[in-house]
Formats: sequence, C-alpha cells, structure tokens
Amino acid sequence: MNINEPIGKYFKLKHLIWSNTAKNRKINNIPGIDGNPSQTVIIKNLKNLMEICIDPIVDEYPDLIVNSGYRCKKLNTDIGGSSTSQHCYGQAIDIKVPNLNSADLYNFIYYNISGWDQLIWEYPEKGNRSWIHVSYSSRNRRKTTLASDVTTYHNLFGGIRRGSKSQYQDGISNAKIV
Repeated sequence: MNINEPIGKYFKLKHLIWSNTAKNRKINNIPGIDGNPSQTVIIKNLKNLMEICIDPIVDEYPDLIVNSGYRCKKLNTDIGGSSTSQHCYGQAIDIKVPNLNSADLYNFIYYNISGWDQLIWEYPEKGNRSWIHVSYSSRNRRKTTLASDVTTYHNLFGGIRRGSKSQYQDGISNAKIV
C-alpha cells in the first residue's frame, strides 16, 4: 500500500488515515487491518468520498482541515465512535475550515454538494472546535443531523431528540449559530 497515493485532488491516503490517538496508543490504523472490509474496498470508498463530496468543498475552502477520516475498529472504539460508524468503511470524514464557523460550512455543504449520504453538524457549542461529519455511500440517504448537548440548539429546529443523552436531532436544513 502506498500511503502517498492521491485520494481525490487535494489529499493523499496518509492524510485520511493519520490519527494522533492511533499514534499515541500504538493502534495500527492501516485500511484493511480489520479484515473486513478489505483494503481495496476502503480505499475505493475514500476515493469516492473525496471526489464526490470533499474535493468540491476544498475548491471553495482550500484551507479545509481533515480531523478524522478512516478509522479501524479499535481506533473507532477507543475514541467512542458509533459501532456502525461509516469511518470504519472509509465512507466518512470529519472536517472543519479555520476562521469559518461550522454553521456556514454545514450550510455550504447542504446547499452546494449533491452527493453526500449523511451530514452531521457536530457540537456547535464548542465554537471553533466544532466540526462537520460528511459521508458518502451509494445509499445516499440525505440524512441531516445535529449533535449537541445544548437545548438551545435543539429548540431552534423543534424536532425529536434521540441518542443516549438526547444529543441527536435529525432533519436539520439550515444551521444557525445561537
């Protein structure tokens, strides 16, 4: 495997598998380490995600930062990720753009990027530590979600909260900073 392999126009595989947590905990985060899905499938998924969703975002926001891309199952468990996380399949990425609030990034993706499967506005109450989760798969569910521990954010959208701490709410079409 060539970690310098280009994945989309702007990133290499090494940018999508790097994790400080994996490094510090000595977790092997190489695609395919779990056996299923295979390395080939994960890399193909990452290429689709980058070409269809992320490259057009970087065209608009060239200083985009990848917080988290592919995660092996051990890494995903260690950081508290969902047991069904699309990160483990190379279908999801967490991103942010310096000096751009997460609501504006979310809205740009929602209104301008057509191929995403899931779009999650993650913890806007964290300010510049907030991020956006974008996934791509052939399901193309167009599922939108807010993840927040702050009731004020949930009240803006008036939907039904879910999750172990009622932190999730679906059907978010226009993110707003409170």
